[in-house]
Amino acid sequence: MNNRGELKLADFGMARYFGDPSPPKMTQLVVTLWYRAPELLLGTSSYGKPVDMWSVGCIFGELLTKEPLLQGKNEVDELAKIFELCGIPTEESWPGFKRLPNAKSLRLPRTPQTQGSIIRSKFPFLTGAGAALLTSLLSLNPERRPSAAEMLAHPYFKEDPRPKATAMFPTFPSKAGQEKRRKVASPSAPQRGQAPKIDAGEVDFSGIFAGRDLEESGAGFQLKLV
Repeated sequence: MNNRGELKLADFGMARYFGDPSPPKMTQLVVTLWYRAPELLLGTSSYGKPVDMWSVGCIFGELLTKEPLLQGKNEVDELAKIFELCGIPTEESWPGFKRLPNAKSLRLPRTPQTQGSIIRSKFPFLTGAGAALLTSLLSLNPERRPSAAEMLAHPYFKEDPRPKATAMFPTFPSKAGQEKRRKVASPSAPQRGQAPKIDAGEVDFSGIFAGRDLEESGAGFQLKLV
């Protein structure tokens, strides 16, 4: 974004033509780790526009927190942070997820304890419409994420305060090249290839919500390979 409020999208190096029906198999290793949808982390090679809407949700959260929302160190840690925020998938909430290649290595809670999303508590300052939009964008089930058109028509964008007309947007001197920018060690964009397999033993998520009260206050949790 520049000093005139113009937002420019760039870096379409891995963009692909998307038809209907979509290709049966697509590149697995796509999207920078912190913005990668759970179905990609779980090894699917059949995906579509919902992976981009997940990334939009990550950026939405980043705009609210002023830092990347899901800063995983690797694929396993990224899944852990996703499940901590969005809850654990079930066959009811995400039919068929257990058939994804990397899902076979996950040990999930056996009982339906408090394992839902904590997005609402993490962003208490958001309106109900804003929280609903963010929750839908960060749905574990790709089928439940809104399309770009549905997102733009969401009530959140019709709430007060309404956006100003472009002509009324305040301008300010550009600080590009002058300011000291905070360096964030974000992961590099992936190269083409197969997604890493989660096969170093079984990843234990069974106790993921043992300290949910602490998690909601920012304590977090640790994964272990068994």
